[in-house]
Amino acid sequence: MGKTVAVKVTPKGVLVPRRLVPAWDEVQEVEVEQREDALIIRPRSPDTRRPHAEIVREMKAAGLVEDLGWALPPAVPAEERARLAWRLAEGQPLSEIVIEERAERL
Repeated sequence: MGKTVAVKVTPKGVLVPRRLVPAWDEVQEVEVEQREDALIIRPRSPDTRRPHAEIVREMKAAGLVEDLGWALPPAVPAEERARLAWRLAEGQPLSEIVIEERAERL
């Protein structure tokens, strides 16, 4: 098991003397795992720094993610969003608002 040391707790965090982790000279980021009896501090694993695109590519290869063939919905102008926000804030049930909107289109 690792060393037990007295550390200094400050408003900026927990200060650990650098001499206790000489093998981490190149480490810039760490991970902290909180356990019931201790905090485990270790170098951040390389997997956590992988680019998003690489992770998605691996998930697609494993069949966990697929590209869907539909287009994005059209952008709604700010005026329309404001109008809808005002209508929704009236306190009327959403189902009634939808029914009214549909009736207006007929």
